Amino acid sequence: MSIRLTGRHTEITPKLKSYIEKKMKKLNRYAAHIVDSELILYPENNFAWAEGILHLKHDKVTTRVKAENFEKAVHDLTDKLVRQMERFEGKHRAKVKPRRSPKTSVQEAKGL
Repeated sequence: MSIRLTGRHTEITPKLKSYIEKKMKKLNRYAAHIVDSELILYPENNFAWAEGILHLKHDKVTTRVKAENFEKAVHDLTDKLVRQMERFEGKHRAKVKPRRSPKTSVQEAKGL
């Protein structure tokens, strides 16, 4: 999974970048659905904002978080993205119908 980092009116330090990569590893279990991810950090009104965008195969998940500093914003953002991906996985699994195995249909036809 590739991560594009953008800092608007702020610089992303190497320490913050490593923290972001560590926290975004939580999303690796959903890598089958995630095509690309973006993380945008910017200060506004004495708060640190973090915006995350996950580009999925046929959908897009977007989240915005406000916190006191960028580390806290990234932490809250990744937790929120994980919850949204769990919800997405649940909806995706509910739509997939279980398939019948060929043995059961053959056995039913024979009357066993």
